[in-house]
Amino acid sequence: MSPRRGGEADKFGARYEGRWTVRYLMYVLLSWVDSVTVEKAGEVGKGVEFIARRGSAAEVHQVKRQSGNANEWSVKDLKRAGVLDAACKQVAAGREFHFVSIVPARRMDELTDRARRSESLQAFRDQMLTNDLRSDFTYLG
Repeated sequence: MSPRRGGEADKFGARYEGRWTVRYLMYVLLSWVDSVTVEKAGEVGKGVEFIARRGSAAEVHQVKRQSGNANEWSVKDLKRAGVLDAACKQVAAGREFHFVSIVPARRMDELTDRARRSESLQAFRDQMLTNDLRSDFTYLG
């Protein structure tokens, strides 16, 4: 059975978000994080399920089960779902952004891994950005 909009898809998605949030609430009890604020009002809470604090550092989590019945998140899917916009706003505000899903975002993972291993932007473009990743990198730009 493939997930449909509404119905079981919404229920499964909400259950997944809830379980991830409860996981972090348990981290508070274990003293692994200092606090968790769920769906904070205002700009800081837009596009995220919760904010977890560890000392002065804040990390925000956006949780999505999957996109339709796809088995991974494409860069365009992430844009369409608002994940990239939320990530940009949260990171610009100095918060660490975490996207959590049961299915991977393979292209984003590959781009970020190669970027981390590059000495500079120019080295990334010249040596690490293969033709199959170039279109996604250009789309992100």
